[in-house]
Amino acid sequence: MTKKPMYLLARFDYWMREAFANEQSTLYRIVNDIVVLLIFFSIGSIIVASVEDIYLAHQKFFDVSEMIVVGIFTIEYLANIYVAENKLKYILGPWGIIDILAIVPSYLNVIDLRAIKVFRVLRVLRFLRLMRMLRLLKLAKHVTKGHEHEHKVNKFDTLKMDLQIYFIALFSVVVIFSTLMYYAERGIEGTPFTTIPHAMWWCIVTITTVGYGDMYPTGVLGRLIAAVTMLCGLALFGLLMNVIGKYMMTSLFGATELEEVNIQEMEKKVKGK
Repeated sequence: MTKKPMYLLARFDYWMREAFANEQSTLYRIVNDIVVLLIFFSIGSIIVASVEDIYLAHQKFFDVSEMIVVGIFTIEYLANIYVAENKLKYILGPWGIIDILAIVPSYLNVIDLRAIKVFRVLRVLRFLRLMRMLRLLKLAKHVTKGHEHEHKVNKFDTLKMDLQIYFIALFSVVVIFSTLMYYAERGIEGTPFTTIPHAMWWCIVTITTVGYGDMYPTGVLGRLIAAVTMLCGLALFGLLMNVIGKYMMTSLFGATELEEVNIQEMEKKVKGK
């Protein structure tokens, strides 16, 4: 009688670790892909729901989908705690904090206390879970390094990985600062930031340093957010130039020759010391 419960617990533990801890397993990748899709869906819902007419027309859909997504995120959070070797380290670590911030605001909304509803702005932090996609890139990089017989990395694979990192960073900046600007300027008379999509247009224009001037913040907090957005735009431009420059250098000289040049430069520096 005691063997069956022990067997079931062992199987449960095995499948939990396969799904949430073993980065080499197929199940882990499937779960990761599902979570990423849910993250995109939840971000899209928050953006579209900021348009009042659409939200009022489809309020039930937004509310039910929010409950389902938050429920799945909660299960994932508890599962990550279960499989973590150091549970306290995960809970207090950056990923654990982001995970809990992604679900807490939705639970606070259910309580329906006006004072607590201020924390709805924290829902924007849910998009930071997209950074988990970098784990997939890290896994790919680890697999590439694992092949010791390969001394040359395919330039197209490198370009793809670099572009993924760039577009994740670009998407993250646009979503974060658009949402922050919307919440910062919302309620100010005459503000053009009436919805998150409107703020996203402003954010893209600002990041690309075009600056049409058709939309601009009027509040102090909004202007502060705009200043940080401009600085992030410059950083993203530098990142893109680095990606393009790296690809052009690899295309012109080849990865092997560049590696030899880097080795020679390092040897000169060592000898110089």
